[in-house]
Amino acid sequence: MRKNPVITIVGGGFCGCNILIQLIKQSGIPIHIVLVNKEYPVSKGLAFSSYNSEHVLNVPAAKMSAVADDPDNFLDWIRSKPEYSKYSGEDLNGNFLPRNIYGHYLEDLFNTSIRNLPDNITLEIINDEVVDIIPFDSRSKVILKNNKSIEADRIVLALGNFNPDNLKINNKIFYDSKKYFQNPWQENAVEGISDKDNVLILGTGLTMVDIVLSLMNKPFTGKIYAISTKGFFPLSHKKREPYTDILKEIHPPYEILNLYNTFRKHIKTVLAKGITGEAVVDAIRPRTQEIWMSLSLNDKIRFMGHIRHLWGVARHRLPKEIFDMMQKKIQEGSLEIIGGRLQDLNEKNDSIYVTFKERKSQKNREVIVNRVINCTGPATDLEKIDQPLIRNLLSRGMITNDEMKLGLNALPDGTVIQKDNSLSPMLFAMGSMLKGILWETTAVPELRVQSKNLASELIRQLSLKKNVNV
Repeated sequence: MRKNPVITIVGGGFCGCNILIQLIKQSGIPIHIVLVNKEYPVSKGLAFSSYNSEHVLNVPAAKMSAVADDPDNFLDWIRSKPEYSKYSGEDLNGNFLPRNIYGHYLEDLFNTSIRNLPDNITLEIINDEVVDIIPFDSRSKVILKNNKSIEADRIVLALGNFNPDNLKINNKIFYDSKKYFQNPWQENAVEGISDKDNVLILGTGLTMVDIVLSLMNKPFTGKIYAISTKGFFPLSHKKREPYTDILKEIHPPYEILNLYNTFRKHIKTVLAKGITGEAVVDAIRPRTQEIWMSLSLNDKIRFMGHIRHLWGVARHRLPKEIFDMMQKKIQEGSLEIIGGRLQDLNEKNDSIYVTFKERKSQKNREVIVNRVINCTGPATDLEKIDQPLIRNLLSRGMITNDEMKLGLNALPDGTVIQKDNSLSPMLFAMGSMLKGILWETTAVPELRVQSKNLASELIRQLSLKKNVNV
């Protein structure tokens, strides 16, 4: 008779810890859970380990419960903490709270769960890196960097986001410079900077805003240049209800041209009524996974090529007070948002010479900065990810890119599809690695449901397996 089945979770950020909590909550059979985490604090992960209290959530507090069956869990937690009383007034539902406070909330949820383990659950937390997974018989051997291994019946890849890709430039040697920071989420990206230095930020989205806020917290008076191909800047959240009239015209079969035309029509309608277009985006949000999964490959390619940037601007928005701060810096001239294509980065003495082609004028332009920070967003093409686990799983055919190279190929429930198109019997994925399959798979409202459903499926499978092996 075999010992209790083992579920190994690779990654201890939001996804890894949330599915662990769900496994503890749902499992009626004896299981052993192993959580392997590296680098960032368990439960907080990269997203909610922010070093700066100015980094706030981009979703209002009312939508940030980490518990799928308890939509007020985060609100209740805030109200229960005297140290956060200044946030717990009538405006709490619509407030955008500091990310590090949300990190404390996740940490509290996690610690409460593991302190109250039921008798049928055992748990092991390992601080190490998973570098390989080797199948044998009906199980797998999870290989750690320290050469130890774990035998597992099921494995969940909850790896979070990878560092951004380096942009194509002529002088590739620049990326070895100590003045270049490929990982914008680590505090050293804004440390050791002189107050009059100029900074180039690659990317003009939400991560760029985080970097600007971090620089504003320092004695920094230099100029910040932010460049992206389109030069789009995030919009501001506004208090309004979603404009649901569009849903009457959005139905299968979904085709990108029809969707785009319908979307444009309703945008014009709401603008004529004095309502901003984001209300239309908010109305479609609950349907985006369904729509994305139904689109043809050609339509997905058209979306990524022509609509993605506009959708991102309207979808990923800033709290109004942060938006106003950024607009003030733009008006003052201390922050310049540039639409253009980066051509080269050359370091000479203590300066970096930046060459790019402006989108509007189509003329080359050069600026001089002292630091470059990459905020272009996480890399998604697995074949370009320089991590031992990813390289080994790819070489063994246990994972492969999805058709859009936005993550790995899988079923919507997280079951990994191997290179030969067979379903992996033991490997599952969740979170940002499913972006190509689900599109919307990085925000708390989706991830908490994903965790609950995947935990339920894993328990179902292991229950059947346990009965067979008894």
